[in-house]
Amino acid sequence: MRPIRLARICGLSLAALALSPAAAQTEPAPLGDAALRSRYALPGSQFAEIDGESVHYVVEGKGPAILLVHGSYASLRQWDDWAARLSRHYRVIRYDQSPAGLSGPSPAGDYTIEHRIRVIDGLMDRLKADRFVMVATSSGGLPAAAYAAARPKRVRALVLNNIAAGPVKFDLDGLPPALKVALAEDRTHPGWHAPEYWRQILLANVVDPARITPALVAQWTDLNSRPLRDPAIGKAVAASTSFARTPDDLRRITAPTLLLWSADDHETTLERDGKQALALLGSTDKSLEVIDRCGHMMPSTARIGLSNA
Repeated sequence: MRPIRLARICGLSLAALALSPAAAQTEPAPLGDAALRSRYALPGSQFAEIDGESVHYVVEGKGPAILLVHGSYASLRQWDDWAARLSRHYRVIRYDQSPAGLSGPSPAGDYTIEHRIRVIDGLMDRLKADRFVMVATSSGGLPAAAYAAARPKRVRALVLNNIAAGPVKFDLDGLPPALKVALAEDRTHPGWHAPEYWRQILLANVVDPARITPALVAQWTDLNSRPLRDPAIGKAVAASTSFARTPDDLRRITAPTLLLWSADDHETTLERDGKQALALLGSTDKSLEVIDRCGHMMPSTARIGLSNA
């Protein structure tokens, strides 16, 4: 298998898990499922019923299978840049974790790690991918680490980007002034987040602000409006999202594992999470690579290269 070589990566934010939202003055008009699919589905978008919920997924390219797992409030669109490059040499599989993206909320309100493991099993069984590489970013590291620990025979190798190696701690006092203003405005209308909230969340965690385009802000606003309007969904997700389990999962992982860490990640820092994840990993084949001039969420602004090996 050709090793993955990163040329330049810059990033976003896991902070949305812990922060109250930010916004504009007028609530965006909600979009129904048909409108969301029309606007954000890709040419290769497919939908399947897996473990009681509709799962949106995309498969591109041929070769060894790679499964991409997105982070909080993102979607499979987070991987657009990486998928375009990786699909030249690999069979790239990506999906929307409920309640995100075009998969939407779980009808049963089930967001447990056990359910997420069953969804991955169901998707990869459907695609006849018995063994595969997993790549996960930010909070996507929670289900990815759990899956790699529970299914050692299926995970060929693991790549984890800026994951939480334990309970998440945020320095709210260190937030940029513009984000603090957006958060304060957002608290005046609980239940929805305006485009300015998402723009400031992205800007606070991206090295190159030119990557935060109006189209990207609109995408995050539209795709997150549906689950965020129902407080019960957020409560169910939060109740099932415990990073306290990750240290034990990391210890149980035996697959070769590459940790990619952004030098400018102020959420899951290299000193607190990156080095801890490396120490905890049970893999005998493990390494940590630090990417300069990068923020938290790598895939959203990444340029990657593939070696010819």
